[in-house]
Amino acid sequence: MNTVRAYYDGVAFIPIDMCDLSKGDVVKLSVLKDESPGQDISEKLAAFERFTNRLRELDETEPLPPLFDEIIAQGVNFAGEFDL
Repeated sequence: MNTVRAYYDGVAFIPIDMCDLSKGDVVKLSVLKDESPGQDISEKLAAFERFTNRLRELDETEPLPPLFDEIIAQGVNFAGEFDL
């Protein structure tokens, strides 16, 4: 029997430590609240979850229109626009 520390995200348990399991493995889970990780790890994991959720939201946005590629292809010339 192995003990794996994990973070509960409200839906699933996310391992904090590496574990020797493969995707789809069925396990028996006994829950013992571990106070040792402290608030620091919980805050970091929550921040990471917010970050990954934001990335998922960005991935779901509409792609840029073809006009964007046309504008970028024209390049930018700042010569003569600034007095140095």
